[in-house]
Amino acid sequence: MMTEAEVLAKVQGLSVTRLRICVQEAWVAPATGQSGPLFDDLDLARLQLIADLNEDMEVNDEALPIILSLIDQLNANRRLFHALDQAINAQEVDIQENIVACIVDAAGQKT
Repeated sequence: MMTEAEVLAKVQGLSVTRLRICVQEAWVAPATGQSGPLFDDLDLARLQLIADLNEDMEVNDEALPIILSLIDQLNANRRLFHALDQAINAQEVDIQENIVACIVDAAGQKT
């Protein structure tokens, strides 16, 4: 876990004001320690992403939550597909083949 000062030292382009806005807007959700917020590696990566979006790509604060939400949805779908892959691979080969055939058929149909 990292303190505000440690995060600020590691994330280029992030000011203390910007960090506190990120926490206030719930773009990151650090743990609460005795001396203040404590950030983990996921918070750090998200804060670097936010800094990059703001500084390098000039994304404003109105668009930022939309982009973060889309990234969160993408990551949730990746976790879901990974779990689905594991569940399918745990089945007998004939069941795996039936599932794959059903997916191919469903993907080929227009909705």
